[in-house]
Amino acid sequence: MKKLIISTVGTSILTNVIENNNERAELYNNSNCRSKDECPESAIKLIDQLREKALEKLSQNLDSTSLRRLSAELNGIYGLFNGTKINNQDFHYLITTDTYQGKICGEILREFFIKKGINVDIYTPRELTTKTKYNFEQGVKNLLKWCDENLTGYKKSGYEIIFNLTGSFKSLQGYMNTIAMFYADKIIYIFESEKAELIEIPRLPIEIDNKIIEEHKDKIILMSAGYNYTNKDDIINLPKTIIDEFEGTFFLSVWGKLLWDKTKGKILVKDLIELPFLEYTDKFRKLFNEATDTDKVILQETLAKVSKILMENDFDISKLKQDGGLKYENYTNKKDENNNSIGHFRISQSDRISCVAKNRKLYLRKFGRHDFVNDNP
Repeated sequence: MKKLIISTVGTSILTNVIENNNERAELYNNSNCRSKDECPESAIKLIDQLREKALEKLSQNLDSTSLRRLSAELNGIYGLFNGTKINNQDFHYLITTDTYQGKICGEILREFFIKKGINVDIYTPRELTTKTKYNFEQGVKNLLKWCDENLTGYKKSGYEIIFNLTGSFKSLQGYMNTIAMFYADKIIYIFESEKAELIEIPRLPIEIDNKIIEEHKDKIILMSAGYNYTNKDDIINLPKTIIDEFEGTFFLSVWGKLLWDKTKGKILVKDLIELPFLEYTDKFRKLFNEATDTDKVILQETLAKVSKILMENDFDISKLKQDGGLKYENYTNKKDENNNSIGHFRISQSDRISCVAKNRKLYLRKFGRHDFVNDNP
């Protein structure tokens, strides 16, 4: 069976070639620098030196036992294959932190895998650092979004999905353990010991109770689109575990985002969600009922984005025009039955929504493929 192996990446590929404690302290003290510009020159010089040492080690004709000693990530991957050659039919993703050191470690490992003829890519979730709790949780949310957009497709294509959590730092491992229960077939670990054996944790049969999510779907979909509530009373009935607070604003927590991503496929296909500043015509509702489940989900997420922008900007339609994804504009010489200009915006490259803006409402008329909407909006 084809495998998709997700390996969280720490800094052991660098620390394992360190020569003294001063160098170790230099790395640790600058672990959250996101770019060269944020790092002191001494740290950049040290990282570059360690990178060359690590690449030199990896370029040697080492057996699997020696390779496993070089980094936690390689220890987990080679331990999974139990001394046999890594299968080049599999695909590997290296998940790095959004830091200079993390990216360098990912690049070292990717270069090694490519030379071995192994399929590999790097994903760096934006803001995934431990600089602040807020940064870290935003980074995990970006990682969740990537998982939702990518791993489901691999699963449908027949891949066994394995989370290799031997590397990375402990706070991320804690989150990844839970995320894996929803996306992976199993988790693997190997502790840093000469005789440590591979530990495999199978996916548990977890089921989510959709009721609480569905009950508050109007607010949750807006927060998933990026809307932050400022009035606590607006979200007072939502479970505290799915809400976070930062500087007086309230938004989906990491677990709220995870639960939404895993339930929205069932919730968004049922009915159109009533959202601020949006009104649905009978024609629009009919088209929704006739649409595929996939189109319904994408449509409702787009509508949440539109509602969020209008809420944040007091129904300023020009903000929809400025959004590079929506690209709102009015048709030339196309009016509704009351002589109001008809506008349109994008769901995707091929799909459109036609609408009329009046009385501080966006009246949605039709949606579907480009020509279907544009020829008679």
